[in-house]
Amino acid sequence: MALKDEITNAVLKDCIDGIPSKHFTTFKVVAILEKNYPDVVEFVKSYSPRNWRAVIGTAIKRFSVETNSIKQISSVEEKPARWEKN
Repeated sequence: MALKDEITNAVLKDCIDGIPSKHFTTFKVVAILEKNYPDVVEFVKSYSPRNWRAVIGTAIKRFSVETNSIKQISSVEEKPARWEKN
């Protein structure tokens, strides 16, 4: 199991549903994840202290592909990614 799989789709759905606007960035999800699920963030940080935000970004991308409830509206090179709720 990859480290990004520790951040479940249910956790990400809860975070994204808590965002009132239709458009958001990866950093917004990271902030909500840190606030609502500090244990998950600490677990990811313990294994990837330098790139833990990138791991969360990869989990968001996985969530997007698997659920089709959000889509990336920024180019792939743009960091942080911008997202839109479907």
